[in-house]
Amino acid sequence: MSCGRSARWVVGRGLLALWFMLAAAGASAQGPPVPASPPDGLHDDSRVLSAPQRAAAVRAVASARAAGVDLYVAIYGFIMGETIENRAERLKEAWCPNGASLLVVADISTNQCTYLSHVSETEWLSTTELQRIFTESSAIAAATEGTESGDKILSVIENLAPRLSAAMEKHRELTRYRISPRAWRVFTAVALAALALLLLSALARWCFHRLRRAATPVPAYFPTVAVGERFGAAFGGGVIAEVSFGTQDQS
Repeated sequence: MSCGRSARWVVGRGLLALWFMLAAAGASAQGPPVPASPPDGLHDDSRVLSAPQRAAAVRAVASARAAGVDLYVAIYGFIMGETIENRAERLKEAWCPNGASLLVVADISTNQCTYLSHVSETEWLSTTELQRIFTESSAIAAATEGTESGDKILSVIENLAPRLSAAMEKHRELTRYRISPRAWRVFTAVALAALALLLLSALARWCFHRLRRAATPVPAYFPTVAVGERFGAAFGGGVIAEVSFGTQDQS
């Protein structure tokens, strides 16, 4: 092998190795792949929940979902390569499709727990109210001293779900007879279209009337005047000449 070919081979291998290093760095920066959305709303990567605890957690999540809250819970024994906030953001993008979604992520190794809603201000729950509900649920779980991590996580879920359900029910009660913003937009659009149609119809009738009057001669008459007899003649002084002629409307 000549020196030129050997140099090109070394350079080529070096570039290939550099490409693999950059690809690996990019994959590491993005973090591990996000798992598929769990059908029951609970993803226990830590295996911290026993079978009865998992069943109880699934029932709590199902009760919140039945009330209209799209609740997801992800539990990790250790989050590697990213913070819990970054993991929550990536899970939210993959799992939470609408404004009634709420994601709770727990990291057993650091005893951290965070939550994210689809938007900062949902249609049914304000940020302040959501923070209050989550803080209360976390405080109840933290107060249970001497319990295992599974018990604490289950406590958070079981206290969080009914509070979210109650908030959704309260929202429905307050807005039961309120027209939704979408219905208001549709109603406004229909009303404006009907008003525009009426105005156009009135304008068309006025224009048609003006054109018709301009094209049709209007007869004009001398006024009829009562005149008495003159000199006893039957028609003396009492003959009224009526002349009609066409004229153009000058108005």
